[in-house]
Amino acid sequence: MKREHEWIRRARVFLMDNYHPPFWPDITFDAGQVVKAMQYYYANAIRIGSAGKWAVFPNDHWPTHPGLNGRDLIQEMIEEAHPQGIRVITYVPLSHIIPDDNIMVNHPEWLHHPARGVPATGRFHHGGGLHRHVCWNTPYRNAITRFVKQLVTDHEIDCFYTDSTVPYHSHPGPRSNLCYCNCCQEKFEDRFGCPIPYAPDPHSLSKTDQEILEKWSLEYGRIVSDVLIELVEWIRKERDIPVVTHGCGFAFWPEARLMEVHDGLLYEAGGDFLHRLEATSLGESSGKAVWQYVGALTGWSRLQCFSQDLVEEAAASFAGGGAVLVACGVNLTLAYPQSTHEELASFFSILESNNALMDNLHPTRGVAVPYVLPVRAYEMLDHLRFRTKPLKVSDRPGDAVNGAVVDTPSQETCIRGAFSSMLANHIPVQMVEEGVLRDSQALSRYPLLFLPNIGHLKEDEVQTVSDYVAAGGCLLASYRTSLYGPGAGELLDNFALADLLGVDRIECEPDRRLDYEHHLWHSGVFDVYLRSVKDEWLARSHNQEIWPANRFEMVRERSGTKVVANIVWGGREEELLWPAVTSREIGKGRVVYMAPALEQLHFEYRMPMIRDLLGAIVDWLCPKARPVTMQAPDQLLAIPNEKPGTQVLFLINHTGERVEGLSNMWPRLSRQFEYVPPVAEVTLCWRLNTTSGPERVWDLVTGDDLEFSWVKGRLSIELEDVGQYAIFAAEL
Repeated sequence: MKREHEWIRRARVFLMDNYHPPFWPDITFDAGQVVKAMQYYYANAIRIGSAGKWAVFPNDHWPTHPGLNGRDLIQEMIEEAHPQGIRVITYVPLSHIIPDDNIMVNHPEWLHHPARGVPATGRFHHGGGLHRHVCWNTPYRNAITRFVKQLVTDHEIDCFYTDSTVPYHSHPGPRSNLCYCNCCQEKFEDRFGCPIPYAPDPHSLSKTDQEILEKWSLEYGRIVSDVLIELVEWIRKERDIPVVTHGCGFAFWPEARLMEVHDGLLYEAGGDFLHRLEATSLGESSGKAVWQYVGALTGWSRLQCFSQDLVEEAAASFAGGGAVLVACGVNLTLAYPQSTHEELASFFSILESNNALMDNLHPTRGVAVPYVLPVRAYEMLDHLRFRTKPLKVSDRPGDAVNGAVVDTPSQETCIRGAFSSMLANHIPVQMVEEGVLRDSQALSRYPLLFLPNIGHLKEDEVQTVSDYVAAGGCLLASYRTSLYGPGAGELLDNFALADLLGVDRIECEPDRRLDYEHHLWHSGVFDVYLRSVKDEWLARSHNQEIWPANRFEMVRERSGTKVVANIVWGGREEELLWPAVTSREIGKGRVVYMAPALEQLHFEYRMPMIRDLLGAIVDWLCPKARPVTMQAPDQLLAIPNEKPGTQVLFLINHTGERVEGLSNMWPRLSRQFEYVPPVAEVTLCWRLNTTSGPERVWDLVTGDDLEFSWVKGRLSIELEDVGQYAIFAAEL
């Protein structure tokens, strides 16, 4: 990303899509009023829709709003925003559904047809009214391309954002990727020399016809990316501004080639608080700017109806390395000045007054947790295109034990458990793309790699991880990491990483088999424990002698591998069954293998003793991975950031009662809360990247310098209390 485009990483953006008031049903938009509200909130960018239900500037390619009367709302926004230092980002719904009273009247030739002569069925969308899908083989492709070029040519916009950058947006389904409009029929016949096969159930066609449809579907699905890549290249030549696209969802990033050409992505964060931090870190670690929704689009846009959840979400997104995209920007602007959200304005004012400090700031790299699906199919196109054999992305199947199926720990749950357990230990952690496992340079940026039940590793990944450890990296692996082949249920005889882990998988001994089966209960292990080995490093660093264990693998240690904890049955703790935790040093690095999936146990139950156990393992394995220690609840999150000469520490108070997740109705808002109990008497110890001590340490919220003690590269601060958030900076 160009240096002059870096502002998008830490922008404070108000979102105003034109699916809602003040753009629909009537145009009551007042750019001056919007700017006044944004100034109150210290927002420095606005994402405004150029088209949604209708276009909002005069053009020859996309029908304009019936009430526009020649106005150019994009230009009005630019003229009000730019003099105040507010940047303007335009939104283009690249392959969005279009309302019936637009497309059916003005451009029925754009319609997607799921069958010959049958246009796409209508569905409701924001603001009401039926909408229908478009087909990219129709003249729509040329129209949207020309629309974008006129938008960019005629307006001094500062950033370009596209929504719906995957095929079949808003209408994924078993046959949505097959279109039978006249244009598709003509192009198919030119391409394959025969009519496009059709059946109500395309999987009932002959295998030959299905294979042709699969090939056609893949080619058709790539059109959206082809067009967008061409547009991005044209925009950069025409105006040289940053370009951002829609991230789709945590497990469904756009095609890799789209990720490569864009400067950033928007992820419509939803779900629990942890999910927000995971998604932010995944984007940031990929080298992209990340925008996340704070608040949400609502059906009550004329009200400021949000509470303290806005501040927590904004602080989490920003601390994790992302920008803040206030999705309820319409609510805040339409309600202003009668109703305001003072706490959000206060948080933004702190960021505004410290713009220079935040510039080029990135989260401290500590533990890398790769986000790897059990079946490696990441691109949305791979999920949605028609297939002769439909793709199923599922987790690992259960084990057959004595005629019954016993579930295994979910790989995705283990990944979330690894991430959450590091957060709970106040250890910097980032989700990383699976490509990091093949990129030695990218992997070397992290002092510790955590592979939480990552079942399948490819040969080049095994080699890269082995080289990483030999060069001084640290590896923590659990349960069935590298014990699967490419298929979801393809369990191998031994770990692909056996040479690195220093253990081999073994079968249960016959005389212990009955005991083992008796202890399997509800997918876990009943009355089975880990017991530390006396005088080994784990026993010295953690004062609990035994801990709960969940599902585990039976292994035998190799020569040179230390067993630091064993599996034991309850009531028979002296009988050491199989190694539970092993460690070894190899090359310049260290490796710890955990036979149970302890990270899953932490995620499911948040047991403090499991949190502390994992923390003790990290402390032995890689002490430099933990720059912060605190005497505070684990839900007082510590997220350190840094750049040359400066370190910044964000504390986010996520304590107290939380009923998290999304509602099952629209709008899908996060649960709101009004009060966050302060955390009293927090002792903070923070390692800085200097041996001589900091030149200054101060509180960004108050602006006051902090009293601290400095011992051996760490400063200690005594905090009387921490409210909803705190931000400290150290100048080195």
